[in-house]
Amino acid sequence: MLDLFTILRRGWLYLAAGLLLGALAGFGYAQTLAPVYTSQATGFIAATGTAVIAGSDEAVARAGAYMPLINTSQVRDEIAKEAGVSAAELHGSLSARVVPGSTLVEVTADAADPKSALKLANGALHALAKVVAHIEQVAQSAAPVDPSLPPEPKSATNAAPGGIAIVPMDEAVAPTRPSAPNKPLIAGIGGGAGLVLGLIALLLRRAMDVRVRAHTDVAALVGAGVLGRVPRMRKSGQGRNAALARAVAHEAYRQIRTGLRFASVDQEVRVVMVTSANLGEGKSETTRALARVLAESGQRTLVIDGDLRRPTIAKGFEIDEAIGLSEVLSGQVPIGSAIRRTEEANLFVLPAGGIPPNPSEMLGSAAFQQLLTRLRQDFFIVVDAPPVLAVTDASVLSSVVDGLVFVVAMGRTRRVEIVEARTQLEQVRARVLGVVLNLVSLRGGDNGYGYYRKNSRYYMKSHRAATAEDGDDAVDAFAAMANLSPAPLGDAAATAEAPRDGGATVEEGTFTTSSGPADIITDGDAADAGEEASPAIVRPHGSNGRAAAARARRSVPPVEVAEPVGERVDGEDEAHDAAKPRYARRNARP
Repeated sequence: MLDLFTILRRGWLYLAAGLLLGALAGFGYAQTLAPVYTSQATGFIAATGTAVIAGSDEAVARAGAYMPLINTSQVRDEIAKEAGVSAAELHGSLSARVVPGSTLVEVTADAADPKSALKLANGALHALAKVVAHIEQVAQSAAPVDPSLPPEPKSATNAAPGGIAIVPMDEAVAPTRPSAPNKPLIAGIGGGAGLVLGLIALLLRRAMDVRVRAHTDVAALVGAGVLGRVPRMRKSGQGRNAALARAVAHEAYRQIRTGLRFASVDQEVRVVMVTSANLGEGKSETTRALARVLAESGQRTLVIDGDLRRPTIAKGFEIDEAIGLSEVLSGQVPIGSAIRRTEEANLFVLPAGGIPPNPSEMLGSAAFQQLLTRLRQDFFIVVDAPPVLAVTDASVLSSVVDGLVFVVAMGRTRRVEIVEARTQLEQVRARVLGVVLNLVSLRGGDNGYGYYRKNSRYYMKSHRAATAEDGDDAVDAFAAMANLSPAPLGDAAATAEAPRDGGATVEEGTFTTSSGPADIITDGDAADAGEEASPAIVRPHGSNGRAAAARARRSVPPVEVAEPVGERVDGEDEAHDAAKPRYARRNARP
């Protein structure tokens, strides 16, 4: 019953459309029907004898037997004779009945205009009375006559002794409005029929719908719980609903972050892969947003673009993508030269680099496993993987990560695609940590957003405080929401030199991981390993200096900021281009 109510609530447009179209169709059909005018005349049933008296039950029963005569030719000939026209000119229908529980006869005439209905009703009553009187006279004359009784006079109302007569009482009145068609009734019947058809169409659509529509469908299909629900964003990004969607989305990614931290009790989760069944379901956006909220909590987070066929991570973070994972795995550049520092604190990116001819082999190589083993000691790693059904890369990656997050686009991903993706992942014994529902409507109460909408003022206020970029209040609000402690700018260098427990020791020009020394994270390193590496380049978001300073104060950066935006060390461009492999230069994006 609850499921039916949910279907009706979701498909109210179908029901409304069916009701409206049915009512319009019924009203349109009624407009095509010719108008019919009805007029009625009333007569009295009398028993005949020495005088006309009130009809008895026997007289009423005998009168009822004469009612079918109203449509005979004798009655119509009498009507035409009285009206002075031919019987062929009489247009309309006639009916007669004995009013139940009374001694009255009601004659009804239907015609195309009021005058014809009036003449037909009055003429039919008088004609029926004459025909009944004639039949009573004939019946009386055929019966044996007592010679001792004097003969009685014959008339239309006193046909024969012991018989019945119909006496006209109330003449018909010309109708002022048509009795048919009943347009409101026909429109109502059409609306009801349309409503039923809309309900049938809605149920058929539900039965034949192969896409995921409710979060309850996902748990059974994937075999894992829902980590979070990300609302659908408007393209314009304007309005209160858009702001609410952004606030709810940010809270949803925090919920996903919390779910990942408690995803396993027996095994620590440090490397997470994000994938989906098909393209365009939001896996890359989920990867970026999840990495940001992980970094906000103070966790050193590294995003690895594992989609070596259609990389998008570098573009989303607005960083250089020429050198990346492909070059590291092929041994052309060290890992420190490929990792990029983003504008968010504690957030690093390893782009895909050039598109290699053998992505699956690279991702399944021992070099990639060793790379993850080395990096997981210092970072929480989020890997953006290709779709499961598109290529085998996701299945290969799922065997070297701690677990995966499966993204499902509500109203877009088909159930059979989820089942097929689950089958492929189970074949390689992949571990599904949970499901992220993307493109969820905020209006759906069964999607879990009723609480957020009810408390929208609280979340809107919190989101505005978190996204403020002006002054110390904005930094403090953001730090309080992300559980961070802003550090003074003057202490950045001193803190950068202090080693982290089990982490990296940051020095000027290099950084040292628990696995050994590595090159500094830069935006363009020299090709010669003996050449001094250039300092890191951090791209401020926008041109507001106060905003850049506020972001720098959120937490201590792992490297020193020594160059302005967009500048390079002299001669670095040539060295950087020389470090690119041939397929990286060939597939470099403008």
